[in-house]
Amino acid sequence: MTSGVLIIFLKDLRESLRNRRAVIRMFLLTGLVVPFTGHLLLSFADKSREDLSKVVLDYAIAGEQNLPELVKGYEAEKGLHRVSVPDGQVEKAVRDKQIRFALRIPTDAAQTLKSGKGVNVEFIYHQGDPSAVAIKDRGTAALQAFSERQRNWRLMFLGVARENDRAILLDPVSYVVVNTATDRERIGFGLGGIVAYAFLAVCLMGCTFAALDLVAGEKEKGTLEILVIAPVPRRQIVLGKYLVIFVFGLVYATLSAISLSAWLVYETSHGSDIVRNVITQITPREVFLLWTTLVPVTALFAAHVLAVSTYSRSYREATSLISVANVLEALLVMVAFVPGISLRGTWSLVPVSNLSLMIRELIRGTLDNYTVVLSIFSSTLAVGLVLLLFSTAWFRREAIIYRD
Repeated sequence: MTSGVLIIFLKDLRESLRNRRAVIRMFLLTGLVVPFTGHLLLSFADKSREDLSKVVLDYAIAGEQNLPELVKGYEAEKGLHRVSVPDGQVEKAVRDKQIRFALRIPTDAAQTLKSGKGVNVEFIYHQGDPSAVAIKDRGTAALQAFSERQRNWRLMFLGVARENDRAILLDPVSYVVVNTATDRERIGFGLGGIVAYAFLAVCLMGCTFAALDLVAGEKEKGTLEILVIAPVPRRQIVLGKYLVIFVFGLVYATLSAISLSAWLVYETSHGSDIVRNVITQITPREVFLLWTTLVPVTALFAAHVLAVSTYSRSYREATSLISVANVLEALLVMVAFVPGISLRGTWSLVPVSNLSLMIRELIRGTLDNYTVVLSIFSSTLAVGLVLLLFSTAWFRREAIIYRD
């Protein structure tokens, strides 16, 4: 049995390596695309935060005559530029991003303040993504400063002159927020999801490229007919092809791990302080554990794409079916980005999702229960074995050589 599997394995491996496009694609995808994309994402996120903190924000004020002192406070703020927008078009101007924010001051604002009551000023802005919080913080700074001045004047009128006394009067019970989560745990949640998605996606692509040529491709070329009539048991043919797909997927995954490590080293000297602090805490032992998670997932992906390629009657059909199945696996990987989902309970038994969550926890440094690794690996390999048995059973059918 070993000799038959080895012969099939070496034959298919040699044919796969002769495909120069496949080899070039392997190194380009893993050596350049993954780290370059990760660097671009981090750089873009840092640049977006920096731009929103430094760019001049255009704004408008409706009802400026109702509270001139507040208007003067905004005009004195650096980094803000006031433009004229009709009152009825303020919301539309904000939505269309003609201005970043706007204020609407009520008509009786000055009289209300003089009577000792509170005034509600509308702050209008558009937050389509989390980065727009910076617009809110900068836009409300002058409003909060004006509110604090009004408060202090009222307290001074009541005889509370000292700042410390005013603070105690307004906040009789103070508190200090202490977050026990480290920067690595907070930043690593999103970073771990990105790493998991990149690793598993590249691993799946490596298996897919090899599987399409080894079975569906041979059906179209007619070489599979010659192979199945050879004096080699069908299960050995399946196992030999499976090992080639597994090796290709593992090489893709390993090259991705190497390029990711190089990218992390680069970010420690060129990235932001927070990202640098998180990356420097990732130990070589955790990087090695990260690579070991790719072994069972490669075994699963290799069995999956082999089963689809074996079942398909043509290269085009195999491509279509694998694309549909890849969408499902992408959804399983995306659980790493969902808050509240962890490796506890049933999620440790869900294939692909459990490995994605494990990679995330490794990046965060919160994987303290290593006994769960056994259940993750066993469930993943069990599903892969079922798919491999399906491929073997389908290979025993004479319909394996039919292409029409």
